[in-house]
Amino acid sequence: MTVRPHRPRAALLAPLVMLALLALQPGCSGQAGPAPDAAGPYPPVPGGVAGELKPAGEDEFLRGDYKAARPLLVNAGRGGSLRAVFFLRIISERGLDGQAPNPDEAGRLVALLAAMRGRLEELADRGPAADRPIYQASLALVFLRGQTDGGQDLARALGLARQAASGGLVPAMNLAAAVLLTPGAEAGLLKDLWGGGRSEAFALSLRAAKAGDALAMANVGYLFRTGTGTAQDLFQGASWARKAAALPQTTARAMNDLGAIYEAGGAVTPDKAEAARWYGLAAARGYPGAAASQARARSGKAGTPAVLDGLEY
Repeated sequence: MTVRPHRPRAALLAPLVMLALLALQPGCSGQAGPAPDAAGPYPPVPGGVAGELKPAGEDEFLRGDYKAARPLLVNAGRGGSLRAVFFLRIISERGLDGQAPNPDEAGRLVALLAAMRGRLEELADRGPAADRPIYQASLALVFLRGQTDGGQDLARALGLARQAASGGLVPAMNLAAAVLLTPGAEAGLLKDLWGGGRSEAFALSLRAAKAGDALAMANVGYLFRTGTGTAQDLFQGASWARKAAALPQTTARAMNDLGAIYEAGGAVTPDKAEAARWYGLAAARGYPGAAASQARARSGKAGTPAVLDGLEY
């Protein structure tokens, strides 16, 4: 009988994560650079499981320096860090680093988290307490996107996202708010008979926006403009849209939304030139329909701008 040496679970995960991260990077040489801060275990705790060390790039992400965070998180992900994958998904999907949003890459990162669901469940339940919100939010994302055998599970997604948000993780606040506004979110459905779920979504978004999160600022602007979870207030909607679009780490959607506000007027003096400028910035970042909106605004013709419903997370 051959006795195989025991390999820690984190060591088994690292090659899979590395391969997935390599596949996401165009023009990558295939060589994983050093990741000194990634995937290292914590000392074991009674009744718990070993976690991961904080990956390089996480601090940069949390303070909003997404350009600096991205390459560090890629490198940490290659070293096996699941929390690096969680943060990298947000940057990729929303284009927070100044690049065009890349939903295909983000989808592959979500699929990677789903493939590691067993490990995520351990960490979300029994990992180091301070880090559980990251793993809870990762699992919530997996259930929201239907990356399980049973398909989408909004009740599980919402329960996990709420747990993570209560731990103070800003991306989890955005995620929980988005789940609450997803049709069929079972845990929020009854509350929504009197607006409770929508009000909770607004409160979570506002809390994250006041913490300086770019996605949340744009979300709050959208919620005010549409009167979702709060009284409709076009002036507040425009104010938050301006705040979001003015950030260095803003998104294409925030810029497009501000263009639509200037084109429509109401909360601001209609300004076709300013609308065209913001549409152009959004188009340069790959926002769908922004180039057409820019051309229409320049021509002075009336029309409906291309804008997205819902929240970014």
